[in-house]
Amino acid sequence: MRNAKAPLRILICALGGEGGGVLVNWIVAAARAAGYGVQATSVPGVAQRTGSTSYYVEIAEGGAAPVFSLMSMPGRVDVVLASELVEAARVIAKGNKFFP
Repeated sequence: MRNAKAPLRILICALGGEGGGVLVNWIVAAARAAGYGVQATSVPGVAQRTGSTSYYVEIAEGGAAPVFSLMSMPGRVDVVLASELVEAARVIAKGNKFFP
């Protein structure tokens, strides 16, 4: 069960050129427009169109400025989005689970 006071943690796994960065920008803009604290980071792949890229977003409710993480931790992700089955398998192999 998710702790309601903890930030919502979203991990997006895509390959270069698939629009993962655009999706992250939309999520960040929507969260900011709704008054949430938000931070997004990414770890790019080795090539623009072939490398695996991970985007990590944390969204927190208002109040004191939260301290965000720079990358996802295995087993501490609330939402995982993967553009391809290979990317989903890679995330699962690192210890993240889609179902509790």
